[in-house]
Amino acid sequence: MKTTFILAVFAAKIASIASAKHGDTHLRGLEHRHLHHKGRATSAIEVGRGSQVEEPALEKRTGQCQFPEDAGLIPISGSSNGGWAMSPDECCEPGGYCPYACPPGQISMQWDPEATSYTYPQSMNGGLYCDKDGKIKKPFPDKPYCVDGTGNIGCQNKVPGNIAICQTVLPGNEAMLIPTDVQDKAILAIPGPEYWAGTAAQ
Repeated sequence: MKTTFILAVFAAKIASIASAKHGDTHLRGLEHRHLHHKGRATSAIEVGRGSQVEEPALEKRTGQCQFPEDAGLIPISGSSNGGWAMSPDECCEPGGYCPYACPPGQISMQWDPEATSYTYPQSMNGGLYCDKDGKIKKPFPDKPYCVDGTGNIGCQNKVPGNIAICQTVLPGNEAMLIPTDVQDKAILAIPGPEYWAGTAAQ
């Protein structure tokens, strides 16, 4: 009877030790999964004694369809347009055309080569093309971004402070988004007959 009691106590002690080891292993596994999901900054996580699992490197993302700041163009302010001559809440997206504003007195010379008439939706395709990878391309590589208008119409400011004369975005959404800030006198951007589809941008 005494021997049976001693064996029972010994078995209980062994079970207690095994349970403690199992709990420690389980806790380490939970810690690994928790840290993995929390996006730990280190490159490896310890999951046991002497073993490591490599974490995947964080992917660095760059902007898409970025406005060309070194092309001498005029950025148009807006919450989402990124400087393009688009409505404030519009975005330049991959697979689309993104119109831009030229300096005062100049007009754009880039648009969809397949848009040859004033018909929707081709009439929206003005400016530079943003390809599916988010890279900006000139539809007409041999042409400049902007050229001088006809130069035969100007305006003179006779009121206190400056005024703005706005140009329609065409081809584009035809919103009056391209300003000419007139302090005293300014030449307006009036296109000639060689402009897109023989139209005019008012």
